[in-house]
Amino acid sequence: MATYPLPYSLIRIPPSDAFPSGRIALRPIVKLTLVSGIRTLTCYAVIDSGADYCVFPRSFMLSLGIDPLTAPVEMTSGVGTEGVPSHFANISIDLQGLIRFPVFAGFTDGLDPLALGLLGQVGFFDRFNLGFRLSEKTCLIEIPDHRV
Repeated sequence: MATYPLPYSLIRIPPSDAFPSGRIALRPIVKLTLVSGIRTLTCYAVIDSGADYCVFPRSFMLSLGIDPLTAPVEMTSGVGTEGVPSHFANISIDLQGLIRFPVFAGFTDGLDPLALGLLGQVGFFDRFNLGFRLSEKTCLIEIPDHRV
């Protein structure tokens, strides 16, 4: 088993009533490649322990050649939302060339404005040991020596 550091991203949050000067948020965002057959799409995703599944913007489905009309649907919820359809399909994720693994991923309109995916409990956290070191701005991931 090898351990790899994945650096956090610094995200500038604009000013609001609560934070008039704005603020900087540290997020474990990783670059990855989604694979479906011979099609690939490079994107970014947040390593999110609060997400039930690995989920990506629905707009990614067409780039991957996945037909949303034939993909199974589950109604999902998030912060302040419920009853949002997520279409699921079998894809593979290539994590920065470190490992490629299969996942039954969701695709939802709710993530289209962000163009950012979520790596969640089923498909990511259930597969890898992770450690979060906010003070070091790093997420550590253990990857088995027998890469998929």
